[in-house]
Amino acid sequence: MVTVTTVCSYAALLVYSVSFAAAGEPEVEIADLFGDVLFQQGIPQSITCTVFDPLPVGVFTWKVGDRIIENNNRIENIAEDEIQQVLQFTPTLEDSKKPLTCQYGERGEQVYSDYITMGIYVMDIPSDPITPGLVKDGDPVTLKVTAVLYPAPAPGDILWEVKEPGGEVVMEMSPGGQDMYGIYRAGEIEVLSESDNLYQFSLDIAVLDQKEVSNIHTVTITTKGIKKTVHFNLALKMTQETKEEEPTAGVLGMEMGLFIIIGVIAVFIILCIIFCIYRRKKKSRSKNSKTYTAVKTKTDMHGQPV
Repeated sequence: MVTVTTVCSYAALLVYSVSFAAAGEPEVEIADLFGDVLFQQGIPQSITCTVFDPLPVGVFTWKVGDRIIENNNRIENIAEDEIQQVLQFTPTLEDSKKPLTCQYGERGEQVYSDYITMGIYVMDIPSDPITPGLVKDGDPVTLKVTAVLYPAPAPGDILWEVKEPGGEVVMEMSPGGQDMYGIYRAGEIEVLSESDNLYQFSLDIAVLDQKEVSNIHTVTITTKGIKKTVHFNLALKMTQETKEEEPTAGVLGMEMGLFIIIGVIAVFIILCIIFCIYRRKKKSRSKNSKTYTAVKTKTDMHGQPV
């Protein structure tokens, strides 16, 4: 037998259930991010957590793994049934493969949440073109670049390229590669510091001439699908320096001819001086050889000799 009391109880429960369903449960969402997300170490990130149908006294809690992250940013009302909070977060390598979670709820009550899994990479690579030391025409040169990378690079992550000014590919190779003519050789990946994730890559060029200088030389490094390219500016030593260091046969011939001319002129002047001295001595000797004799003669009163 159904009593009036029982009917009233069912009616009250139905009204409560309908009211709760109308209000709905909070829905938490990390905006624009989901699943596995890549972050670069040391680059600040802004993570937005949105709650639909919020609670009257709900609070946000942010976590990396089991570690709670303090966040003093205020909660913003976006709409009547929507609020959000922004987290300023700088990821590190220690956070790699850990979940970043946004939780929302009343203290001590049921918690609603959303999360992403962080993949952290390091890619500290020179952004400006690299200029190797100057070498003479025909000498070899080695291109080098040092980079901080995580995860550790594989040979397939490194690509050396040489292209003509028009874009035609002259050479492409990974570390350990060498062309059939022996002009280009890519060195193996060198680990400078494993703890600091420091690596060096190199390309040996057997002969650097003006044509090689005009080519475009690059190395492209890939980490977690992200690519960065480093450019190199090559140059030869000044031509004037080369001439000063190594005189040509023409210069040597001119110097020898000038020396001979100066020698001939010097000999001619010496001979002229000797000839003049000789003529002067000869004249002096002829003058001294002439003798004059005085003869005393008797004369009469008219001056006539007797």
